Amino acid sequence: MSNTIEFLSKLHPFQDISEEELEQVAKYLKIKSLQTNEYLFQRGESYHKTVYIVQQGRLERHRQSGQIIILEIGDFIGLANFMDASSYLSSVKALTDVKLLGLPASELQELENLCPPLFEGFNRIIAKYIRDRGNAPRPVTSHALCLPARSIMKSPLATCGPYVTLLEAYELMRKRKIGSLGVTNEENKMLGLINFISLADAMLVQGSKVDTPVLEVVCKKNNTVSPDTPMWQIEEIQHDQNLKYIIVVEDNEPVGVISQTDILNNLIAHQGLLFTEISTATKISELAAFYQRIDAVASEARENNHRASTAVRNISEFHLALQRRCVELTLQEMENDGLGMPPTKYAFILMGSGSRKEMMLNPDQDNAIILDDSLKSDVDKQWFQTFCERVNAHLDEIGYIFCPGNIMAKSNVFHKTLSQWKQQISHVTHLPNKKAARWANVFFDFSYLYGDDELAAALSKHVIQELKQNPRLLKMMVEDDAEGQAAVGWFNRLVTRRDQSGKGKVDIKRNGLRIIADAARIYSLKHGIESRNTADRLTALVRQGLFNIESMKSVSASFEELLDLLLEHQLKQMQTNQELDKLIDPGTLSPLHHESLRMAMRTIKQFQEKLQAEFDVNDF
Repeated sequence: MSNTIEFLSKLHPFQDISEEELEQVAKYLKIKSLQTNEYLFQRGESYHKTVYIVQQGRLERHRQSGQIIILEIGDFIGLANFMDASSYLSSVKALTDVKLLGLPASELQELENLCPPLFEGFNRIIAKYIRDRGNAPRPVTSHALCLPARSIMKSPLATCGPYVTLLEAYELMRKRKIGSLGVTNEENKMLGLINFISLADAMLVQGSKVDTPVLEVVCKKNNTVSPDTPMWQIEEIQHDQNLKYIIVVEDNEPVGVISQTDILNNLIAHQGLLFTEISTATKISELAAFYQRIDAVASEARENNHRASTAVRNISEFHLALQRRCVELTLQEMENDGLGMPPTKYAFILMGSGSRKEMMLNPDQDNAIILDDSLKSDVDKQWFQTFCERVNAHLDEIGYIFCPGNIMAKSNVFHKTLSQWKQQISHVTHLPNKKAARWANVFFDFSYLYGDDELAAALSKHVIQELKQNPRLLKMMVEDDAEGQAAVGWFNRLVTRRDQSGKGKVDIKRNGLRIIADAARIYSLKHGIESRNTADRLTALVRQGLFNIESMKSVSASFEELLDLLLEHQLKQMQTNQELDKLIDPGTLSPLHHESLRMAMRTIKQFQEKLQAEFDVNDF
């Protein structure tokens, strides 16, 4: 037993518990052995009511998506099933002779209740599970992402032999204006891939010489697929392994290559028909008819994208296409009415979820206008006032209701010249207060929708410059953000609303998504990151070295989890003719989804606490 206790003490979940508690755990453990190629369980098999720990050997998990994950010493198997006693959704097979320690589910439940540190340790593993679940592909049954690799691959793949030098490979890529080369042996079998990044790493980091053979530095990541692999699986591999190129092989011989751009262009081509129809609409009533198709658009987006953030981005592009065409039709209407064309340059901008491309099924209006400083005469000013009033009215006719807070371009508060906007931003950054912080958390997410994008870019640059010189406003924006708390309380249990309208429910937006979006905005503003989309901002924060990639994966996965819950919730409400809201009843969730929601909220709470702690100690 002493060897078992020593083994357990080195595992993350058991590091904070006492030797006496470890002895208690060890008493419950049962040893299970597997021979090479023997299955521990297979997909569809009933839950064994046991959580396994790998003590010796290696196994592989085959997921429904086709993804294969290697399990090694110290890995846990079956925690997800422990949460809801569901049948296995994957298969696990031994790659070598394996020794497992089995902890019966009933005893594990008892130990979690008696030993809080053990509970916390398992929660860390569950948090990783949320990340995996958040990054797991949703099965795709239609649309462009179902097309096989052969349908969009570029062929043939440029290749070179294993003994070509680094300098020769560089010259070859530069001459052909390509970003990578497949490396093959004499039988034309794939050995790997080399690109400009691996060349730079070899020479600048590893100290390789220009005459080093490419075989010594070839990238041997799992970057190959078969010609029949569907697009959604290829996109998932690219995302998980951070690969720009995927090689298509048949019998391990390269037959083509697919880049991230190829997939994006393929998606755009298949989505083009609807957007073409919107762009050729001639009446506001036609746009209103398109808006009524939002449930079908949202259902298709969710079905055909394995990440909720991508699905929501697609939904947002639909909304943006309608709103852009609304502006164009309003301009035509103004000209037909004898009012002429815009007297000067302008930028019609969006704030909030529209700017971040995070609009759901029923967004309201959050917009403003930036006018060029050349605007002088009262007649010209009246032209833009009429224009904004008509745009806001037409958007309401389409389905985008008036903003309850009057955050619209027709309002004088959100209708200014570039200089006036700059003056207001300078004022709120130099003399920040609570009201200014609330305004900044709304307005500072603005992005260009229509008109002259240079005006929006100039104002965005001014915001970054002012905050760099006067960062105290950021601290107050953090304090404003703190008014919304993650829906998790003592002992990391879910906290639901107590008011009559939302009693027993969790406000997914206010107590979850908005906290992540606000924190990502504040960090991005502080560090001059221009991205608006929350998922893009989180990625950019990691790229700039501001966050550990693993901790940010947890935040990103939590964001995806809540987005997916909310999207599914609103789709069900729309399909049953209910009023759309953002309130989820945890009692209606499966045990697995309930635990995922709780862990997501816990991650959000930690992210918010990090933000508050960082802005407390900075020099403001």
